[in-house]
Amino acid sequence: MGIAARIASLQLGAGRHPLAKPPPPAPRARADPRELIAAVDDDQKTGVPCPTPEELAARGPDYIRLISRPVPSPHAAPPPPPRRLPPKPARLPTPPPEPEPVYYDEEPAASTESCLKCHDFSYVDAHAAQFPRHTVHSLDALAHDLTAPFDSETEKCRALFTWMHHNIAYDCDAFFSGNLRAASAESTLHSGLAVCDGYAGLFVYLAERVGIQAIKVGGHGKGFGYAALAPGSPVPPFQGNHAWNCVLMDGDWRLIDSCWGAGALEGATYTPRFTPSWFTSTPAEFGRRHFPEDPGYQLIAPEDGGPMSWEQYILEPQGPVVFKDFYELNFHPYLIQPAEQYVQGGSWVSFQIFKVCEHMSREEQDNYVYFVNLPDGTRTPLRVGEEGAWGANIYIPSGGGDLSLYYVTSCGGQDAKGFGIADFERANGRKAMSFGGMLRWTVV
Repeated sequence: MGIAARIASLQLGAGRHPLAKPPPPAPRARADPRELIAAVDDDQKTGVPCPTPEELAARGPDYIRLISRPVPSPHAAPPPPPRRLPPKPARLPTPPPEPEPVYYDEEPAASTESCLKCHDFSYVDAHAAQFPRHTVHSLDALAHDLTAPFDSETEKCRALFTWMHHNIAYDCDAFFSGNLRAASAESTLHSGLAVCDGYAGLFVYLAERVGIQAIKVGGHGKGFGYAALAPGSPVPPFQGNHAWNCVLMDGDWRLIDSCWGAGALEGATYTPRFTPSWFTSTPAEFGRRHFPEDPGYQLIAPEDGGPMSWEQYILEPQGPVVFKDFYELNFHPYLIQPAEQYVQGGSWVSFQIFKVCEHMSREEQDNYVYFVNLPDGTRTPLRVGEEGAWGANIYIPSGGGDLSLYYVTSCGGQDAKGFGIADFERANGRKAMSFGGMLRWTVV
């Protein structure tokens, strides 16, 4: 179509809008519904024949709609009654008042479940004992088998720690000969022997296999052959002689020593002896006998004194001799009074010992009688005080000698656990009693 033709067509349609709607049809007159209903009813009553199509068309659609409705059956059920709504209340009910917030002046007491020292690891330790080294063919499989039953990283690490005690022995020959060689995790598993570096390296390998972060830390340890420096001695230079681990367990970095936890040297002989305190020690406790080459691995919090210097660590005075029963009875090795090995004779001295955790029972029926034995044989029992410590103030006569702390293991041939102080005082010197050693000082 040319331009002129298009213009002409536009002019022809100029009288209407191209998108305008057509006008609506004229409304039809609606019949009165009452008249239609009456007509239909008359037809049905009189039996008038049905109207023809032409008659229906003439009466309109409203008539057709009405005559099409069904005739109700005389046997039909009546329609349901209309639903009645409950009356609308005059006003909405007042909601009950919200409870007042409760404020606590003090924080609730800590749960024993969160205390690492009180935690019952017996089921973990029993599981770890089920995998003797000679049956292990893969370190990866060992790591999985040891840790699979446990959800927490702490329990997984405890299983690794305990397995070391059962399966890796200290290599005395290498240590005393000085023939120390670097060991891999595989070689340690194969030989079943290691020094501290081998223990720490194997722990790192197993922990990493199950997604636990572990670091081998080198430094100085106050272990076999250590003797405290005499007062006034110069500070020696730092020298590393030990290795342990720093491990991330359930969000907290902790220090563990699986070598010292597995056993100890007694003379030239290695004695397997499970010492779980090297798994549960706090950083401050751990730091009394471990000094890392990198001070950042001390992990000692400011409220516990913060990191110590090499001089503070190495010049710490020698404490009393601590026997294994002291640890097995769950007493704290760093809360002993007197804290130093030498006790001044001719003076009153305060003696105190504490459990490793405040949650542990101090009831008489759960403990033994603990007493200080003086050089002259005098026995003075310790009593539980308000602070939770067993203690006594005792006059120490001059003259030197050994001063020891014992506990009563039996009396009259019976187990003395639960034996009271009154029972001890009645039996002392009159009945046969046996004792276990806990601590020893030297009187000067």
